[in-house]
Amino acid sequence: MVCSGSYMFCCAWKYAEARLWAKRQARAEAREIRMRELERQQREQEENADRQFDMLAGSTTQDSPVAAVGGWGGAVTVGAALAGPGAARTPRSAAAAASRYMSSRRSSEDSLEDTGSLRELRHELKEVEEKFRKAMIANAQLDNDKTAQTYQLELLNDRLEELEEEQAQLKREHRDKCREHDQLKRLCAQLKDELAAARLELQERDRLIAEKGLVIVGGVEEDAGGGGEVVKRALVTADNAKLLESAGEGSLDVRLAKFAKEKSELEDQISHLKLELEEEKSKRRKPGSIGHLNGPSSDYDYDDMQREASKQLADYKFRAQKAEQDVATLQATVARLESQVIRYKTAAEVSEQSEEALKAEKRKLQREVRSLFNVLNLISQIKK
Repeated sequence: MVCSGSYMFCCAWKYAEARLWAKRQARAEAREIRMRELERQQREQEENADRQFDMLAGSTTQDSPVAAVGGWGGAVTVGAALAGPGAARTPRSAAAAASRYMSSRRSSEDSLEDTGSLRELRHELKEVEEKFRKAMIANAQLDNDKTAQTYQLELLNDRLEELEEEQAQLKREHRDKCREHDQLKRLCAQLKDELAAARLELQERDRLIAEKGLVIVGGVEEDAGGGGEVVKRALVTADNAKLLESAGEGSLDVRLAKFAKEKSELEDQISHLKLELEEEKSKRRKPGSIGHLNGPSSDYDYDDMQREASKQLADYKFRAQKAEQDVATLQATVARLESQVIRYKTAAEVSEQSEEALKAEKRKLQREVRSLFNVLNLISQIKK
């Protein structure tokens, strides 16, 4: 029973560990899939950002040469106007040429100012591009940090789920152990009540024995004749106890054997005396002249002898009757003691069986308590 319980507990524990390992494997695979997906999304975002940056940089480089060419076009036009054949014309044409020259000079100055503003715009564009590149790098770094934090958060969530599952399992085991503990407490209380009832019965037995004037004979583990047989205590009257004490030391069977031997010896003596008496009577019945020859003295001797023989015969008969009464009393006592011994042996066997069952239950409870302490220590270590 205890072995089957421990085997079931080990099987349940192994099954729970296998389920936990399978769940961990599934979570690990899911984490790997999510990480690959996040890395792919991050690569796509970086590629899109690089593509947009390249497109923006290409558009700005294409616009800058056109403006430069347009700005220097005014100077070329002015040079062409200055180098043209209009220098040898009339004053009107010279004035017109001078006005054109002045206007072209103004336009060249304007173009120079435009060129300076373009340079400033180019510097500002470079600064903006640098800021944009730094912002993109910072954004990528933030995305990486966000991905790492998301991964850490998922790990912590998985760990939290595992701990919650372990806590639920430990709570179930704790409830089972509490239920078993309550059952054992009830069983212990029941056994205490039975022990108190047994003590009351023993006190009542001792009181009844004292009232009836009986005596307990024998020891708890008295060796009967050295043969290894265990003899329990017996309950006899005070007279029978004195008679058994007069028989000497030993078990009840040894003392009864002594009484039986004494009885047989007394019976042999009685039979021997009866034979002698019969012989004496037969001798006295024979006719003869012994009485006539001896005279009155022989009659007196015969009477004395007859009286003496009668006395001895009566004494032997009394002793034989007393011995028979003692033997009958001892036989009745032996029968009663045998019935008591059988009853006590049955009670002792029942008590031994209950004691073995209680010892086995105690060992089982100790093992369960040790396993529960180990589980609680494991829980405390996990919480720390």
